[in-house]
Amino acid sequence: MRGAVKKSIAIIGEGETEWFYFDSLRIANRYPFKLLPGLPSHSDIGHILSLADRYIRERFDYVVCLIDMDRMKQIPVEMAKYQSAKRSKQYQGVWFIETHPCTEFWFLLHFLPDLSKRKYNSCDEMLPELQKYMPGYEKTKKYFRKTDLYCYLQKHGDIERAVRNGKLLNDLSKANPDDEICYSEVYKVIELINHFPQL
Repeated sequence: MRGAVKKSIAIIGEGETEWFYFDSLRIANRYPFKLLPGLPSHSDIGHILSLADRYIRERFDYVVCLIDMDRMKQIPVEMAKYQSAKRSKQYQGVWFIETHPCTEFWFLLHFLPDLSKRKYNSCDEMLPELQKYMPGYEKTKKYFRKTDLYCYLQKHGDIERAVRNGKLLNDLSKANPDDEICYSEVYKVIELINHFPQL
């Protein structure tokens, strides 16, 4: 990979959703980066941080950790470890990319006609809304293998709208942390990899 491009990126997700989405994006846009590690199993924050340590040591230019906040908020010990890592000099160069409640909210932002401040406390609570736009969506390997996530969202949704609304909701969430506004920072990764050369 390093011979192909001047920059290298490791994108670490908690589960399969993130891997399939970014792999689909990489293939569709012919970006010469790899997703590391390979197809993950659902991981706790300790495992995610150990992978981040590894890729920092291997001198990747960018180490991105995708975090679903619904899971963090359900497990106080995980949240404490995550907040500590974000403040630590050890992980100063790591991009911690949050979505509340989960990565699927980023998908939903491709379809919503207006900025939505609807609250979803969990991914399960949000899925019926997403399924209005992605009929049959489910968090399974079977679904991800038959549905090219990025291409589906590109064809049926609007990525520019998702980026725009993602930025607005992120700002609103930071300005009103007690309101539990749903948000996604995935747009930051999209903007980052859009600067990568294509093959």
